[in-house]
Formats: sequence, structure tokens, C-alpha cells
Amino acid sequence: MGKKSKQLDYDQIADLLDGGSVSHVAGLPVNSQTALQVSTVLACVKAIADGCATPDLHVYREDSAGRRQKATGIPEYRLLARRPNEWQTSFEWRRQMTIHAALTGTGLSIKVRGDDRRVRELIPVQPGQWSVTRTSRYELVYRCWDEFGLIGEFAPDDVFLLNGVQWDWVTTLDAVKLARSAIGLAMATEQSQTAMHENGLRTSGAYSVEGNLNKEQHERLSQWLRDKGGVRNTGVPLVLDRAAKWVSTAISGVDAQHVETRRLQIEEICRFYGVFPIMVGHSDKAATFASSETFFSAHVKNTLAPWHEAWMQRLDETLLDGNGALFTEFDTRYLLAGSMADRSQWARTMAETGIYTRNEIRDEEGKDPLPGLDEPLTPMNMSTNKKEGGNDTKKS
Repeated sequence: MGKKSKQLDYDQIADLLDGGSVSHVAGLPVNSQTALQVSTVLACVKAIADGCATPDLHVYREDSAGRRQKATGIPEYRLLARRPNEWQTSFEWRRQMTIHAALTGTGLSIKVRGDDRRVRELIPVQPGQWSVTRTSRYELVYRCWDEFGLIGEFAPDDVFLLNGVQWDWVTTLDAVKLARSAIGLAMATEQSQTAMHENGLRTSGAYSVEGNLNKEQHERLSQWLRDKGGVRNTGVPLVLDRAAKWVSTAISGVDAQHVETRRLQIEEICRFYGVFPIMVGHSDKAATFASSETFFSAHVKNTLAPWHEAWMQRLDETLLDGNGALFTEFDTRYLLAGSMADRSQWARTMAETGIYTRNEIRDEEGKDPLPGLDEPLTPMNMSTNKKEGGNDTKKS
């Protein structure tokens, strides 16, 4: 009676809705906040988020000839490439949205429109501070709030969503909840390892003496043992009296297979996120600098490409729709570029065989076109000359 009720946060409410213990593994709560304390989860999420935020994001317009040009003259270009809102750069906004989507399944931003109904700002909303409700079979309402109260209720056209893996057209799969067993075991292993080091690499043991100890002797002996324990006293021999014996009841780190368990959990978490272990700093003897270029290329094609496609299609359909032949594209050339020697050999081969024009090669390198370099070169031994009668002969 009269006890003040405790305000529950989002994760505690989610635990209650899930049945209380669903989001707990080995007695530890596993949610989007605690999962980030696991270094592998943080590294996987950063590898995905940085891979979506670091490449330049450009808005292009396709002309009548089918060639693309940067649409720098429209408000959406600066919105997406430079400053999506008053507080964030494009890099910061894209990284935050991708982190939200990678951890909770969906990242959401509110569209702020101008008088002409064109989007002027994109304001992100924290996970757990918005909800979606079906008002009918195919109609949705998004409700957003923050620490100051209700922000508002929005139609689907008034919010920008970045979805991860979807279960249906409304809900997405929460990666942290799906991987909670692997993440929880990694958290429990780390805590167990921390406890071992805190006790001088010994979890417990028995100190036996002859005779009985009164309360004062017992407390003094217990304090003495605590003073002799800890990391700073590791390896210091104990001087015992009264025929005392120390019997260790702990197992060593080798016996507990802590190292192998932690390595396995790194691989399990990477498997959930689809990130190659080498991208989070975990590798074996098979990975060398000679194979690093292949790993980086595989990371772009297998891990980042689905996220890039999710970004581009969402931006094209929900922000650029109705503004003409506009589309977005991530500039990932720096991620796939080889060594200078390999790139120069490729450029020379493509130009000399006439497959690429020299301006197209300059565009691949991020350079502006130069006059007179739009025509492909034709090798002498590949050109033809038509004689009278319609016969083609090779020019010498």
C-alpha cells in the first residue's frame, strides 16, 4: 500500500510480453542494448553499418540517351548526399538507420515535408519509440513518441523505413532475438572468464585446518585468504600452519575450453549476421594477406550488396518517386578496387581493345570526362574496310 510504481522501460515490457524469460539466456538479459556489449555483435553491426554509410550516395538522372548524370540541382540530392536533417550528416544518418535495422529489424525516420510536399528532412526515431498498427487489411498507422511525449501518428507515406529480413510485408525479424542463444552464451562466457581472472585464475577452493575455529578465527582466516587472492597475488606461494591444506576445486581455462568456446561464439554470431569473421578481426591460419582482396570482395558482394539494394530501392520508391527518371546509387568502387598495377593493366586493356572509352574508364576512377575521349579506340588488326562488291577485308 502506498508503494510507488516502478516505470518499466521498453526492454522490460518486451520481456513481459515474450513470457518473461524468453529474452534471457544463462540468466542474462539479451536485448539490443546488452547485445552491443558483446564485441562480436558490435563489430558485425559496425561492419554492415559502415559499409552502408561510408560509400558516397549519389542521386542520378537518366537522360534521353540513357546516360546518367548527377542530379545535383534537386533538393533530394543534398538531403541524401549531405545533410538529411539539422543535426546529422548523411554518413551519421545512414549509419544510425542501418544499426537500428541490423539490431531490431527496422530503422524508421519521419519525413518532414515543405510547402511543395517534397521531403526536406528525415528525422530518425529510436527503436522502441514507435509502433505500427493495422487499421484494416492493407492500411497501416505508425505512432511515434519520445521522452517528451507523443510525436504523432503517421501514414506509411510519411515515414521512411529501412527493413532487414521481413517475415511479412509489415513485420521484420529481430536479429538479436533470433541469435539470443549465441549472444547470451558469449555474454556468459565473458562473465565467467572475468570471474576467473578476478579470483587469480582460480574460481574456488577449500582451505582445511586441524581443529575447530571460533567465529573470530574464521573471520580472520577468511580475510587473510581474501588478501592473498586476486590477480596481483597470482603465483605467490601460501605459507600455511596448523597442518593446513589448500584443495583447489576449480578447473583450469584449458580444461574449461574457454578459448575454443569464445572462438566458436564469434563464428556463430558472424553466421547470424552474414559477416565474414575476418571482417571483425577473427581469422585462422588459412586467411592471409594474399587472400584479403578476395575476402573484401566477398564482403561487398555477399554482405553489403543486399543492404545496399534495400537502401536504394527504398530511397528510389519512397523519396524520389514522381520526380522523373531519378535513382540513387552507392559508389563502392573503392571497396572493390585492386592494386594500382592491376587497375592500370585493366584500363589499358579495356581502352586498347575498344571495349571501354577512355572517358568511361575515367568515370570508373571517379574522374571528370575530358574532351575528345568519348570515342572508342579501334586496334589496327581488328578494323575492317569494305571494298566494292561488299566483301570485307582486313586492313593491313
